[in-house]
Amino acid sequence: MRVFYGSWQESLKRSGRSDEDPMVMPWLFSKPFRKKHPEKVREIKARLTGGYLARNSSAFERQMKANVTHDVRGQLNRITVPTLILVGRQDELTPPRMAKELEAEMPNARLLVLEQGGHGLYWEVPKLFNKAVLDFLKAQK
Repeated sequence: MRVFYGSWQESLKRSGRSDEDPMVMPWLFSKPFRKKHPEKVREIKARLTGGYLARNSSAFERQMKANVTHDVRGQLNRITVPTLILVGRQDELTPPRMAKELEAEMPNARLLVLEQGGHGLYWEVPKLFNKAVLDFLKAQK
């Protein structure tokens, strides 16, 4: 992950704007989704880069830095509420092995690995994502 963020930061320094950076999108979707739905990837990239990233470039840069430097391992056991950890099997940014580390440290966590999908599950497999979240919430009653 440090390599990705380091590469992104170098690219940002060259371009000066996160919304113009081509590195923003590859990790968001699985390779099969990018190949099968290039138009959807372009549409989502346009929405992100024309909106959030264009307005919040410095915030996104701080978020990237925090992702690398802020480590809460060793403290996650303090999260005692039921927690759903949802990850796609093909997530290249935060792969299932990282989610397993979270689950191991959180006493009431439930890990669900969706066989389809990358990091942007809610875009890539919205029905599966919504079902997983709703089923988890219903089970908390």
